[in-house]
Amino acid sequence: MIHQTTKCTGKFKCEDGAPSSGGPMRTLFPVLLLAAFAGFWQGGCGPSASPEAPVLLIAVDGMEIAVVREMMADGELPVMASLIDRGVCGSIQTIAPALSPVVWTTVATGKSPENHGITGFTDRVTGGAFTSNARRGKAIWNITSDYGLTCNSVGYWITWPAEEIEGVIVSQTSSESQVQLQKMKKGMLFRDLEGATYPPGIIDEIWPFVEKASRSDRLSRAVVAPVFGDLKTIEPPLPDEVRNLISSSYWSFAADSSYHASARYLFEKNPADLNIVYYGGTDVIGHRFWRYREPEVFTYPIPKEYIEAFGDSIESYYRLTDRKIGELMALFPRDTRVVVMSDHGMHAEFENGRTPSGEPISLSAHHLDGPPGIFIAAGPGIRKKGGLSAFIESRELAQVGTIFDVAPTLLYLLDIPVGRSMGAGRVMKWILESALVKGRPVEYVDNHDEGFRPPTASRSSAEADREFIDRMKALGYMGGQEESESFRMGGKRPGAGSGK
Repeated sequence: MIHQTTKCTGKFKCEDGAPSSGGPMRTLFPVLLLAAFAGFWQGGCGPSASPEAPVLLIAVDGMEIAVVREMMADGELPVMASLIDRGVCGSIQTIAPALSPVVWTTVATGKSPENHGITGFTDRVTGGAFTSNARRGKAIWNITSDYGLTCNSVGYWITWPAEEIEGVIVSQTSSESQVQLQKMKKGMLFRDLEGATYPPGIIDEIWPFVEKASRSDRLSRAVVAPVFGDLKTIEPPLPDEVRNLISSSYWSFAADSSYHASARYLFEKNPADLNIVYYGGTDVIGHRFWRYREPEVFTYPIPKEYIEAFGDSIESYYRLTDRKIGELMALFPRDTRVVVMSDHGMHAEFENGRTPSGEPISLSAHHLDGPPGIFIAAGPGIRKKGGLSAFIESRELAQVGTIFDVAPTLLYLLDIPVGRSMGAGRVMKWILESALVKGRPVEYVDNHDEGFRPPTASRSSAEADREFIDRMKALGYMGGQEESESFRMGGKRPGAGSGK
């Protein structure tokens, strides 16, 4: 239940309607009583929460249910398999077009794109990438701070510049705009970039781990070799087009490695009530290497030797991600509530090697139509629903909710009321033990956003964000369907449940 030293509503007004800052008091009150009352009032009026267990949210971009199921049927992905076996797994409905900055902001706020204001990759006012100051309304890391809880957020979309919270933010700086604004050119995290982290000094603490994790020689050993094998032994030698698929993915490998190293350090040093980390390489590698995983659906010839070399690349990156999840879970007590989710799934696309307008394209998978993501949860109060065998045997997962439901559910798990102003989102009671819901009914407040700073235009421009824009275009975004600001609920993955 919510624990408050004084029961407050609205602008932290107590039940008798007196403002929390005090106010005119009747002169008949003795001065000493007035002073004592004022001291109690100022120190105690404000919401607080007492969650039964910490929450670990692992955001995995573009992780496809069918791939996960097939791998687990073969005894792989042991960490996520163990979570499913002791918890719940289902599909989660997303929006279309399914654009990562839009979907993940909806996950963090519980609001629709029209209400939170992040409607694509770039802000139409500036032409550059969206930045955190353009978001309307509070995200879960702001709300936890309001209730006296801590949050560690690492690598999440639209978090630069890092906001002041109770806890730590390591912002995602996936474009060059922030670097060029500071006349800097470095890796995926930028040591001397204003707003890269909150508190600012945290960047110096994590930097040794970031540098080590993102070095090219280490990426070659830790990511490229396990995922693609020894590229020198492939015959015939790789053409430039295939080599570019790998080299143009390095930025995502570096980002995942940097965020993971940062999260390991922060979660071990100061675990928070809510801990968040984002991995995006699963999405990037899916876009680029799906043709080798499912070559039979493509109408253009795909050399057999490349199918043999890269047919397991997507699965290999999932293995690395599963291992990362296990490393993070090992830092927390067993009673931690763990949520692993993707913002959408993925499927074969551009089967003839061309965009709908007929232009040649090197991508072979997409998700703009909004195929459902996967949602896995385990921990105290999380229902055990079928276990691993049921997940493997199912042809189509039951839907546990929508992306609008994630923020309300996380708030409930953290003992924080749900904001009615979030809109359509609801607590996903289906994943919770009935004893928990009966013992602690969902509580509501009208609005968590009161007093939040107004949104302003993003702190970037199209010229400064050129590299970011080029990267997103290389992934098939920016220039078509996704530029519409009209969103709808997504559908099923084509051939859902059929596997390869």
